[in-house]
Amino acid sequence: GVDRVVAVTSKNYKAMLKRYPVLALLYHEPVGSDRAAQRHFEMEELILELAAQVLEDKGVGFGLVDSEKDAAVAKKLG
Repeated sequence: GVDRVVAVTSKNYKAMLKRYPVLALLYHEPVGSDRAAQRHFEMEELILELAAQVLEDKGVGFGLVDSEKDAAVAKKLG
């Protein structure tokens, strides 16, 4: 299927803002190496995918911002 939840980085941040009138971002800590943390993150991502499917026609985009990998974007967001 189509991946509707995008990992937002400093390279694609501005393009995402231009593409969607409304952009919902999940700011998260890096996913831990243990299985429970990975499963929890996968469930959050699946929930965002479902919301993105429902709201896609309304112009709402969804993205993930990793607090360590994408520190520049996280800093812009405050």
